[in-house]
Amino acid sequence: MKHIHFGPGSGWEKPNKDWITIDIDPQRGDIVMDLNKFSKFDIETNSISSIYASHTFEHVSMLVIDKLWSDCSRILKKGGVMRIIVPDPVKSMNEYISGNKNFSLFKHRRKHNPEWTLFECLKADFISKSGQPQLLGNNGLAHQNAWDFETIKKQLIKCGFSSVTRSQFQKSCSPHFDFEGSYESEANHTDRSMYVEAIK
Repeated sequence: MKHIHFGPGSGWEKPNKDWITIDIDPQRGDIVMDLNKFSKFDIETNSISSIYASHTFEHVSMLVIDKLWSDCSRILKKGGVMRIIVPDPVKSMNEYISGNKNFSLFKHRRKHNPEWTLFECLKADFISKSGQPQLLGNNGLAHQNAWDFETIKKQLIKCGFSSVTRSQFQKSCSPHFDFEGSYESEANHTDRSMYVEAIK
């Protein structure tokens, strides 16, 4: 069995040798790749059992994401699961409309940018400057995509997945993601994350 973890971050450790990491950072990726320049994986069709991506796909341009997800579907085995955690902009929009300055995402953004308005904090869920200029350049973007559940489901079905369900933190239909919550990750921020599982 082979499994893929997109953008694993510094705190994640492979559960076993069957995991392959994909990252733009050569210190973190077994496969080093800028997903915004994606064309195709050099991975055999129907060869991957599961895919995990926490707070990664919002960094992929809307012009590229369909090609990426279609190839994820290609390499997954029948019945394989892709678990996606992305920012939940609907939660952020509701907190913005209510004027909640204490919403965790807004507090986090304003800690680093005290002069930001609430709307600037909200906007960062959709588009923001890269925090990795050494890898993406001074003009690189971080967040450049966003979904509500209805939209991500529609898009994943179009890309070849047979079913898409909304999930919860540490609640998966696959045992391969038991590591979720065991290390520091944005996946642990349940108040501003959306959990989705797509099955081939």
